Amino acid sequence: PMKCNMPAVRMKKITICGFGLIGGCMALDSLNSKSKVKVHAFDRPNVLKRLSKDKHFRVTCESYFGQAVSNADIVVLSAPHQANEQMLVRLAKMKSLSNCLILDTGAVKQPIAKLSARLNFGEGTQFLPTHPMAGKEKAGFENSAAKLFVNHSWFIDESVCLTKLNKTKLYWMTKLLGAKPTYIDNPLHDELMSEISHLPQLISTILGGQVNPYLIPLAGPGLRSMLRLAGSPYSVWSEIIEQNKTDIIKALKLFRDNLGKVTRMIETGQPLDDVFKAASRSYKCL
Repeated sequence: PMKCNMPAVRMKKITICGFGLIGGCMALDSLNSKSKVKVHAFDRPNVLKRLSKDKHFRVTCESYFGQAVSNADIVVLSAPHQANEQMLVRLAKMKSLSNCLILDTGAVKQPIAKLSARLNFGEGTQFLPTHPMAGKEKAGFENSAAKLFVNHSWFIDESVCLTKLNKTKLYWMTKLLGAKPTYIDNPLHDELMSEISHLPQLISTILGGQVNPYLIPLAGPGLRSMLRLAGSPYSVWSEIIEQNKTDIIKALKLFRDNLGKVTRMIETGQPLDDVFKAASRSYKCL
């Protein structure tokens, strides 16, 4: 765990590559802080065009990758998984990028961690796989909000031994965002996510596809809360499902087995007391 007596470090530039919901929320927290850090954004031209017209974001839009990351203290890779991997390879080739902390925000950690192990970065530059446990069902920087990460876990690859300078930068960032650093190894992270994140998404998606949309206006808060995740676009989830499909399939099969058990109990008139009690224990943990 990072100690609270970290030496102060002046952050001058943060570059966010992939300016969507997560990147936008990080930018708002940085811009609203007392620090004088400058935020640079790298993304596709159409995204940067919309971003430049948004008065909530006082960021520097960069259309050239090299210029965007030049002299950055922290580079955040918050694009889709494959795009993050491609940018990470480009960053490794930039030997002039020194003493920079690179981190990603992807929901699956093993593939990009294995890739980074084969790369060599400039002097003092390190890559750290991370994953913030915060988000919304709507993507895009237009849906960003300040303080999204407050009191939420921010998973960090415990196997990476950061330099003192980069450790200080990580502490500065998580403190700025109000996130709770949670150290974990990548295989365990992906297994946990399949149950506490990826499975709920798929259950909500399946339910949303099953319910007649014409009945939704008649529904109460129960169905409405269950369908919140169903609004998440497939463009966000396609890579997550592909990269973590082994653990996701295990979680789905376990859910299938439990669903079958409850179905048989209802068919045979057995009480569901124990099932409801177990679910209530989980709810109380919230």
